[in-house]
Amino acid sequence: MRPIEEYKVVQDFLGRVCRQVRARAMHPEIREELLGHIEERTELLMLEGNAEGPAVEDAVKQMGVPEDIGKSLHLAHRPQMDWKLLVLLALLSIIGLFGALSVDYAGTEHVTDIFARKAVFLSIGFILLIALYFLDYRKLKKYSGFLFFITLCLMAMTEFFGSNVNGANLYLHFGPIVIPMLGTVSVFLLLFAAAGMKPASKWGPWEGVFHILYRGVLPIVLYSLSGSMVYMFIYLLAFLVLTWTTKKNSKQFAVLTLLPFAGLAVVLFTKRNYLMWRLEGVADREGAGGYFMRTIADAVSSAGWFGQGFATPNPGIPFVYSDSIYPYLIYCFGWMFGIVVGMVVLLFLARMWSISNVLHDSYGKNIVTGVIVVLGLRLLMPIIMGLGVVPVVSLDFPFISYGGTNNMLDLAAVGMLLSIYRRKNMIPSEAGDAPSVKAA
Repeated sequence: MRPIEEYKVVQDFLGRVCRQVRARAMHPEIREELLGHIEERTELLMLEGNAEGPAVEDAVKQMGVPEDIGKSLHLAHRPQMDWKLLVLLALLSIIGLFGALSVDYAGTEHVTDIFARKAVFLSIGFILLIALYFLDYRKLKKYSGFLFFITLCLMAMTEFFGSNVNGANLYLHFGPIVIPMLGTVSVFLLLFAAAGMKPASKWGPWEGVFHILYRGVLPIVLYSLSGSMVYMFIYLLAFLVLTWTTKKNSKQFAVLTLLPFAGLAVVLFTKRNYLMWRLEGVADREGAGGYFMRTIADAVSSAGWFGQGFATPNPGIPFVYSDSIYPYLIYCFGWMFGIVVGMVVLLFLARMWSISNVLHDSYGKNIVTGVIVVLGLRLLMPIIMGLGVVPVVSLDFPFISYGGTNNMLDLAAVGMLLSIYRRKNMIPSEAGDAPSVKAA
């Protein structure tokens, strides 16, 4: 039997269908699916006694009007916007602006014009979000290895030449621009890069050791040397999650995680005095280590269901514009407001998780996984810290607390998620599942 795709009537039919579909990447998959349908119908017609040529022509006619099929496929493979995630993001940003305005009017912080500055940073962040939404994220994959190496170099530069703030070398200066390189910036860059690098399932034994040392242990060492313990834990957890999702099997994963955990054990041993001081704040709130937790607990317990009112000052709460913004919001607006903020956060995280479940592109899925881990920890930790469940550490509340670079970077990360979601139906399935085509 002559190959079906060689018939001119079939070629014309496929061409007319694909001309209606703008997602060119889907054309080969659509052609393959339609050819399968035409071939099945041709074989049935030939079994009924028809000659091969007429059977092919009749099979094509039975498929229906090619323009109609193409238009329906175009609707199935057009760009998508995740409006639910965008609405939840807008709610978190509005809460942040509202909190910044309250802090401004309270007048207890040395930082002035917090609301105006935050509005500017959010505006720039949303511009970045829009730009990344339209960017084809797949073009970045080929630069993954280079991006990872450059990020490590910048982290090392920050360790040796960066600014020391509260005992940690986090900030790298480029003239007037100050970047928290050993904070959120490096975590996102490392994970975006790792998402496009060779997955764990393709590592050989010695190659696996190299990648664990290079991608796992080395960043952990750099974070620990700088004193950035919080971001060290965030990166370690995200790295382990990415390794798990790209592993060959559970045995391989267990072996691959030995080195990062050995490095973590050494770090924890060298920082044991600092960690014990932090844990002491939870166990003994009357001691020196528990001052912050005691102050925050008093503020939250005195809030009541509806709080003390807009812009009520509380000089005892440290860093109300950044690390302690959540307990301050509860203090001003009450437990009910705190519950609402917590629910919006949970819905936001659930929506990000749902995005990861509809993706077929492994690179996009890995990026979303890394963003979920980083934003998830940074969104949940301020809440449970504000409730006194875990020790208080220096960690901003994404979209809500004040922080120029982090606000912009977090919105850019969401823009990357929206870019990936936008193309979820425009990228061929890696599993080879062809789109379902309904013929007339």
